[in-house]
Amino acid sequence: MVIKYDFRIRKNEKAYSEGIRKLSDLEFLKKLWEKDGSLWSDDPHHRAVALNRLGWLNLPSQMRREAESLEEFAGTKAFRKFTHVVHLGMGGSSLAPEVFFRTFGNAADYPELIVLDSTDPDYIGDVLKRIKLDSTVFIVASKSGSTVETHSLAKFFYEMMSKSHPETVREHFIAITDPGTSLQTEGEAEYSRVFLNPPDIGGRYSALSYFGLVPFALLGRDLARFLERSEEQERSCGANILTKNCDAVKLGALLGELAVSGANKLTIQTSSSLSTAGWWIEQLVAESTGKEGKGILPVNGEELTVPNFYSQDRVFVYMKLHGDIEIEKEEKLKVLQSNGFPVVWIEIDDLYELGGLFYHWEIATAAAASIIHIDPFDEPNVQESKDNTKRLLDEFKSTGKVEFDSSPLLDGPTKVYGNTPAAGDVRGILNNLFAGRKDGDYLAIMAYLPRKSDVEKLLSRLQTVLRDRLKIPVTVGYGPRFLHSTGQFHKGGTKNGLFLQLVHEPEKDYSIPGESYTFANLFHAQAIGDYISLKTKEKPVVSIVLRGNFYEQLAEIVGKIN
Repeated sequence: MVIKYDFRIRKNEKAYSEGIRKLSDLEFLKKLWEKDGSLWSDDPHHRAVALNRLGWLNLPSQMRREAESLEEFAGTKAFRKFTHVVHLGMGGSSLAPEVFFRTFGNAADYPELIVLDSTDPDYIGDVLKRIKLDSTVFIVASKSGSTVETHSLAKFFYEMMSKSHPETVREHFIAITDPGTSLQTEGEAEYSRVFLNPPDIGGRYSALSYFGLVPFALLGRDLARFLERSEEQERSCGANILTKNCDAVKLGALLGELAVSGANKLTIQTSSSLSTAGWWIEQLVAESTGKEGKGILPVNGEELTVPNFYSQDRVFVYMKLHGDIEIEKEEKLKVLQSNGFPVVWIEIDDLYELGGLFYHWEIATAAAASIIHIDPFDEPNVQESKDNTKRLLDEFKSTGKVEFDSSPLLDGPTKVYGNTPAAGDVRGILNNLFAGRKDGDYLAIMAYLPRKSDVEKLLSRLQTVLRDRLKIPVTVGYGPRFLHSTGQFHKGGTKNGLFLQLVHEPEKDYSIPGESYTFANLFHAQAIGDYISLKTKEKPVVSIVLRGNFYEQLAEIVGKIN
């Protein structure tokens, strides 16, 4: 099967050709398969990082050999009795499984997959309402084995299961991690199965490794077929393929060259069957390219509008499943194209091409990073967020509290913090934030809120309202999950962002076994650490703490902005 590309780029043909020329001169695919880090940097450290992060290149063919055993594992009576699989992971360890479930669903008589990638105790409580412990299996997924969110959630559920089902607790837990981690040691002692992933794969490039494929198998879908299609795309990007003949490299050439010239806002659009694919692409591109003051900013989930609401920093990529009917969306894309905006159309024949599409995006991202001259495999500012959270939790252990600032911009039923001029109400403070908007800027909405359908609709409305008012790209991310994806771009990428943080105070709370802090403490420490990091970097940021009925307060804010 072939993934069909259509580059409708008119005014950008020169940039496109220049990008392909650069990558061809580099012999990009040949050097990529040789794991030559000089494609991205001459710095010895970065070259060493790249050498140890390219194991994803042959994952489709490598993992295809594992398909039968994974399908047998998922089909055993021990797992068919479960009604739910709760996947505990963050970033690259959780986004692919969620996209797979949202795209394929679970087959008849196979468990429903729930991805829990949040420390919000209200969200944890919602998951507890949906499951019965005796019919649930937990996947604990962490490359490092020590990711604070995953580790805390694993301890929480393991203790709960130990108390309610002490004799069978082992069979309810599976681990996916790298060799030599503490999670491997713990899993081998206390879990039913430990899957050891190849260590030379970064989290965001791990969709076609055990991190993505174990959950996929547990859905009861045809894993062998999925990997067969992915392997076809591996061959289409092989070392023997000319760079100019590889569609994935062509995509990377265009995105990279446009980013260098200032058109670095990658606006991701999909047909209905692929509606969640942008979640995974967003973290791949943002975390891989957003550093050293450079990068490509993915804008995912945005409602399309007419050309005069877009500036020339936009490039559109539309991914479609053959047969999906999207007349209105495609007409809007054609209008944008006719007005000179670059639009790339990508079509897949059936859903089992999704793995191949992911593989193409990995190649394209690596190619774009080469043109931008950025190492796509490190993530310095993700570690910064982790360090901030640890410091704040240590502070909480000593003082019993952790706070945004000593002097809020507004102190009332709704508290507001920030580094913009104060005003008498929320609307005035936001107006002061927006007053700094310049051409080429973007606004990031960072929502430390429960991920529910009504909240998603309201945030989507806020995204549209602000895009239309400010005429700049507006992104939306849920905390703390975005700290492992777009959070890297916020702190390390281009220095032209405005940041609006929305934080609710959870109604529930749960203790974390072995810790003096709770999930609510951890959740707030992550939000505050995120805020402090942006403020320390002197990025324009406003944080609104919503007390009580946060949904009503958020709806009121949307109404005032509108």
